[in-house]
Amino acid sequence: MNWVHGHHGFRSRHRRGLRFLILTSLREGPKNGVEIMRSIEKGMGWVPSPGSLYPMLARMTEEGLIRNRGDGKYELTDEGKEWIDSVIGRLNWVPAGGEDVGEQIEFLVEYLEDLKKSEPEGFEKMRGKLKEVAKRLDELVSK
Repeated sequence: MNWVHGHHGFRSRHRRGLRFLILTSLREGPKNGVEIMRSIEKGMGWVPSPGSLYPMLARMTEEGLIRNRGDGKYELTDEGKEWIDSVIGRLNWVPAGGEDVGEQIEFLVEYLEDLKKSEPEGFEKMRGKLKEVAKRLDELVSK
C-alpha cells in the first residue's frame, strides 16, 4: 500500500511535513501537545504553532493514525506506526538503480514542498543547505 501518496484520503500534500514530525515524535512514546512541540523543536530547531499542531492532532486522531489516551497524551495506533515506519523505511533506502534514486529524490522534494507550506519558518532554516544541494544537482545534470 502506498502510504506516502494518498492513503486515507489525505487531501493535501502540504500537511505531510507536520504529520511526519508528529508521528516521528510519537514513535518515542506517548506525549501531550506541548511535549510533541518540544520534541519537534529539539529535532528540527523550530516549533510548530499551536494553531497548526492541535488541528493536525485532531485530524490524525480522526484518521486513526494516533489516539488520545484520555490522560492528555497521544500515542500511535498500529496504523500510525505502519505509516511512519513506511515513510522512514523509504528515507533509509539503499538505491536499486537510477530510477529508484530519481523516485526517492522526488519523494524528498515533495516532503520539502509540504514542509515549506505547513511550517515555513522551519523550511527557512534549511534554505541555505538546500541551495547548496540544488547547485550541486544542477551541476551534475548539466554536464
